[in-house]
Amino acid sequence: MIGKMLSTGFSLATMPARLAFRSARAMAMTPAEFTQFMDELRGASDEAVREIQFLLASVDDEMERKTAHLSNEQKQQAALLALDAAEKHLSMAAVNILRAVWLALNSNPELPAARRGETIDQQR
Repeated sequence: MIGKMLSTGFSLATMPARLAFRSARAMAMTPAEFTQFMDELRGASDEAVREIQFLLASVDDEMERKTAHLSNEQKQQAALLALDAAEKHLSMAAVNILRAVWLALNSNPELPAARRGETIDQQR
């Protein structure tokens, strides 16, 4: 379930960039290509909604089973503990991401060699 959450989170986090790219690409499309693009966009949006709904239903089902025996006060205490743990884990995850980026940037100060391929100038 955590893997699915991360996958969904990544998918949602990158959605603005993907939409911006697709929007820029849509400016040069024919009407038929634009219709196909809109169908793909609708499909991707529907899929994201289904994944989020499935994730929420899974969490709801799991928590109903695991907390059926707890009182409301115990559920509130558990919620506070879970929020505290989540805050610590997210903070550490952010620090680890920064460390990984720093290490990646500082492990090889030279830029990689340019890939051989067609450039915009060669397309003319």
